[in-house]
Amino acid sequence: MLRSIQTGIVREVIDLDTVSSTNTFALDSGKVGLLVTASEQVAGKGRMGRSWFSPKGSNIYMTITVGGSDSRLPLVAGVAIHETVLSLTRGAVPVGIKWPNDILAGGKKICGILCESRKITAIGVGINVNQKYWPPDLEGRATSLSLVIGEDLDKQDVLERSVINMDRWYSLFSEQGFGPVREAFLRYGRLRDHEITTEEGTPCRITDLDMQGHLLIDISGSTRELVSGPIIVKPGKPS
Repeated sequence: MLRSIQTGIVREVIDLDTVSSTNTFALDSGKVGLLVTASEQVAGKGRMGRSWFSPKGSNIYMTITVGGSDSRLPLVAGVAIHETVLSLTRGAVPVGIKWPNDILAGGKKICGILCESRKITAIGVGINVNQKYWPPDLEGRATSLSLVIGEDLDKQDVLERSVINMDRWYSLFSEQGFGPVREAFLRYGRLRDHEITTEEGTPCRITDLDMQGHLLIDISGSTRELVSGPIIVKPGKPS
């Protein structure tokens, strides 16, 4: 649980040992300004109904609730958590934002973000902190802060940094609009040191992010707009 932190985005903290999903728990509460954390999720969720591997004790599983809904909130959260990961990896590997909701470190997934709405919006964040091993289907595709820097981290410190950054970026978004978030995403979301393809495997290049939060990509000289569809990032191959 957070030791001592004052933010505008969090009014109440619930720290759980085991939960089906921090997002589901938070949405069921119906409360705005709730931070839910858990040591373990037994039914963690990713995009498009995929399961999220959530081993006990190693990582951070958290959800913050805000009022209303906005399709750009995953990008707000992505920029905020990118700052957390970037500060903790200490330049050991490149850190970037992968459209639409992942943070990559050295080309491997280190954080996933899932926003779900039900009158209020649950901003769910899973950060791989001290995890060392993954199931065969994730091996080589995921990493953790511990693996990147070669030592275990204090999960409390990672959580506090994440909440502070979420608070700052959500406040910027609420007060100044999407402009600052868009600028940060375009700075960190291009992933120029990777080969990028559409989900269908077609090579593409990120060209812009519009004010609705839609990604604009170039495919063989033709511009295509992505509202929520993912792109595929292949590590180590220049784009």
